[in-house]
Amino acid sequence: MTKKKLALMMEWLRPAGLGVVIYCAYYFGNEAIGRFHILGPFAVMLMSGTVAFESLILGEAASEKIGYAPHRPYQIQSGLANAATAITALLVYLLEWGRYAEATIVTAMLIFFTLSAANHLATAIVGCNMRPVNLLRPAMTLLLIGFLLPPMIKALTQ
Repeated sequence: MTKKKLALMMEWLRPAGLGVVIYCAYYFGNEAIGRFHILGPFAVMLMSGTVAFESLILGEAASEKIGYAPHRPYQIQSGLANAATAITALLVYLLEWGRYAEATIVTAMLIFFTLSAANHLATAIVGCNMRPVNLLRPAMTLLLIGFLLPPMIKALTQ
């Protein structure tokens, strides 16, 4: 499989993976805190982990997909930051640091993706870069917030 095809596949892997994570959270989680213990960290590992994979491994193919000029040093730095977020989510889950740590890593990821979505939207509007990815990222981010924020609030208020 080429890097270009793999980069395109990432756009489908994220929503499909989130569907699996949501299903597992509600299947295995008995109450709000238990559901969020699965939903929060695994959503972060999936989202931040796939972005890290794209930045670090797929490089130019990932840049081409969104219409950005490849800039390897910046891509690597961004990929490492996303990898750090995904690894932190894994630690939060494995070491059972609790709902507040889970909420913290989810909040950090949601803020990053919200700012990234705003950047993609600005790129689409100001830069006339109408690639589908640039137009879909803001909508997908709103969906991500809609799927994660209510269960997080419910877990934090129990």
